[in-house]
Amino acid sequence: MSNIGMVLNIATTALNAQQYGMGVTAQNIANVNTEGYSRQSPVLVAEQPLLYEGLLLGRGVDTEQVSRSSDQFIENKLMREKSSMLSSSEMEKYMQVLEGFFNENSGTSISTMVSEFWNGWYDISNNPSGASERISLYEQSLLLSEQFNALGTDLIQIDTDLTGAVTSGIETINKITHEIAQVNVQIVSMEANNVANDLRDKRNTLVSELNEYLDVKAFEQSDGSLTIVAARGSTLVQGNSNYNLEMGGSNGDRVIWQDSGGGYVDITNHLSNGKLGGWLDIRDEIIAKNQLDLDALAKEFIWSVNQQHTQGVGLEGFSTVTGKYRATDTSAAMDSTGLSFADKIVDGDFRLCLYDSNGNYDIDATLSIDADVTSIDDIATAINAIDVTMISATVVDNKLQISGVNGYEFAFSDDNSNVLAALGINTFFTGSSAGNMGVNDVIGLNKNNIAAAQVASDGSMASGDNNNALAITDLQSATMSISQWTCDRINGNTQGSIISTTEDYYHSMVGTIGIVSASVSRDRSFGEMMVNELSTIRDSISAVSLDEEMTNLIKFQHAYAAAAKLIGVADEMLNTLLELK
Repeated sequence: MSNIGMVLNIATTALNAQQYGMGVTAQNIANVNTEGYSRQSPVLVAEQPLLYEGLLLGRGVDTEQVSRSSDQFIENKLMREKSSMLSSSEMEKYMQVLEGFFNENSGTSISTMVSEFWNGWYDISNNPSGASERISLYEQSLLLSEQFNALGTDLIQIDTDLTGAVTSGIETINKITHEIAQVNVQIVSMEANNVANDLRDKRNTLVSELNEYLDVKAFEQSDGSLTIVAARGSTLVQGNSNYNLEMGGSNGDRVIWQDSGGGYVDITNHLSNGKLGGWLDIRDEIIAKNQLDLDALAKEFIWSVNQQHTQGVGLEGFSTVTGKYRATDTSAAMDSTGLSFADKIVDGDFRLCLYDSNGNYDIDATLSIDADVTSIDDIATAINAIDVTMISATVVDNKLQISGVNGYEFAFSDDNSNVLAALGINTFFTGSSAGNMGVNDVIGLNKNNIAAAQVASDGSMASGDNNNALAITDLQSATMSISQWTCDRINGNTQGSIISTTEDYYHSMVGTIGIVSASVSRDRSFGEMMVNELSTIRDSISAVSLDEEMTNLIKFQHAYAAAAKLIGVADEMLNTLLELK
């Protein structure tokens, strides 16, 4: 090849290289606002030199490849921090909702209503026979029960909403993994000789979106495809295949992974970070704990009031009464009957007093209870043995029912076995949790049944007696053992207990919610800072700068013009040679 031919060849390669450079620059400018796009640069290399007349002469330039400006370490770190930040962000949203449920600044807060409840008993203790005081206590107790019900319902609803969010998130995850598998196929197909930069950016964006929902690890294979693994080694993407997550379990609230062999693995408790991790953390740990603690508080509150209420008597005796708690087996021993408060029954006895149709005390009987032996059927038999002309007992719908006969009425006292409260006889509240707490309809129908007094040793009842009302007011400051739960998605739920008053226990609950909420907010704030810092670093490496691209465009333009000029010079040299004669 002549020197002029070499010049033309070099100029041609230069034109092509600068054209490629301008094309890459145009691509960068076009995608300056494209999410996840990494700046591209042409990689120019000198052509292999040629030996010509004893000299090695260059043969021009070649565009070896178009490279992505990307640091995968920074990309992975940014994904992990964004995943953690989004977990805290989602938790913060629901913590704000939870704090609203337990808002102590409201006049309808549990604390306010419990305080009003105790005040109602103070008022009755000052005027035991007062009708207005009894009505006021009943109405206040009804509102308190409804507030416990509402709070229990709110916690159930937020639990349901979180399960719905998880379900929706899984649908999105499956869609993303399917797209990643498709992009894997395209990359493997296109990267036989080149690097598919745009497709790699697209896949990187999809992996980043996947990390927004759960913590995953990605491994690039030798063929360029990406394998993605989530909790417990569950493979979500491998080559051109993706493996879906789905909701399952007995309640349909567990995250299940199906492997290639069709087997199902519950990975719920091992999912961390991302929106999914945040939703599961707040549902299965924070909400679950507050549901259990609220029910434990309500149960102990109901029991303490009921247990003391059964020791008293209202302004009149009962003509008939039916227990409010249903047993599963009335022939079993009391501690095995399935009653909500069966565990509270101990060995002891209670006194049953009978009054004739004129209200005069007639006789009484003391019935013994052996928690490991006595059954509800045995109690009914023992009551019937007192005197069938005065009183009878039967089991109706697995509940104990006692009725006076021939105008006789009856009252209870001195129950140290707790059996009356466990059966729901002469109790103030019904239910055993926040969701089913209520006021006994026996009191709702007749406020005289509010047991402010106690039966005297001689069987007499005094309308001005306030002994039982005072005993109930003392419960406000009484400490008791209340269950307290620790909920952990990995290690399971653990039941402990704390000695506290009911009000202090509730205040502790509210305080803990505030502390957890503040901690979550701090985590979210720190996560945002880390994401912003890493985003800045990522942008300094990968983001498109219009100023820089305009500079490159000018550089390539002038290089192109110079190469074109070189062709013109070579052309003139050829013409000169051809014109020689």
